[in-house]
Amino acid sequence: MNRKIYFNDKFIEFIEPGSQSSQNQDFKFFQSIQNEKDLKKALAEFLDPGKTTNLFVYNIKFSEALRLLKNDFHYIEAAGGFIEKQNEFLFIRRHNRWDLPKGKLEKNEGIKEAAVRECEEECGIKRLTILKELPSTFHIYPFKNAHALKQSYWFYMTTDYSEKLVPQVEESITEVRWFSRKEIESEILKDTYYTIRDVTLAGLG
Repeated sequence: MNRKIYFNDKFIEFIEPGSQSSQNQDFKFFQSIQNEKDLKKALAEFLDPGKTTNLFVYNIKFSEALRLLKNDFHYIEAAGGFIEKQNEFLFIRRHNRWDLPKGKLEKNEGIKEAAVRECEEECGIKRLTILKELPSTFHIYPFKNAHALKQSYWFYMTTDYSEKLVPQVEESITEVRWFSRKEIESEILKDTYYTIRDVTLAGLG
């Protein structure tokens, strides 16, 4: 399960009892998290733009941290896909970085339905089949003089669609391409967002 929340180029990771951090990087530990006040103190440091250190937080379950965050931040849900066809994988180019197709849920829309719809709209692709769910990703970003917390649900999908793909230019997508595993390692992982890197590695297994 993904227990990291990203903000810019850093993350806060919640380490539950008996588990270890997924990464070895520069970090600071918060081991005395006992209540909401302690968590808010850690978050204030995490959201300080002048500090670049990753934070590891102990003694609070990730589910409880999410509950508190959803109360304090504007909470947004999105869904998208890691799409495979004959051992190649689909990526989009958006804002000069490689990305995966995803978008916000519409009112009364299911998560799986949203994921398929967004992939179809952003890539001009069809005949998508969901095989399994991948770990969600989380990130915080500025929103209306405050912050929003976005949870993106991800699904491993397959397709046999072989017609021309069409990038959704109104969503700032300039290119849609299939990549081999080797190309993902040499090109995508060096030029994408941390959340997309997490999804990609989870999808590749």
